[in-house]
Amino acid sequence: MLRTLRRALRPARIRVPARRFSAGIAELPPTAREALGTDVTAGEAIAYNRARVAAATGVALFRAGYTLPLSDNDLDDAVLALDFPRSAPSPQTRASIRAALGVLEADPTVTVTR
Repeated sequence: MLRTLRRALRPARIRVPARRFSAGIAELPPTAREALGTDVTAGEAIAYNRARVAAATGVALFRAGYTLPLSDNDLDDAVLALDFPRSAPSPQTRASIRAALGVLEADPTVTVTR
């Protein structure tokens, strides 16, 4: 079943230009207030911002050629390099970063072009 799904997804390739991993390599996604408006609950804002940090950091690490496993210090450095306002990620955010990077590594349709 999974192989069939992978074959169905294979034609759609995501091409990510390779760049050195440094501060400011990509524009950061909008914050919870910007994306969801002012009616967002605290729980929704926390979940959104955690996913926002995880996705951006996972993509940046993938572009730079980093693979799992990564230490907590490596993840902290990556978040710092991207200039997120709260630069010390929580254990849940680190787990989300690892999950995002793991998805990118496992998906055969995601490539880095040079």
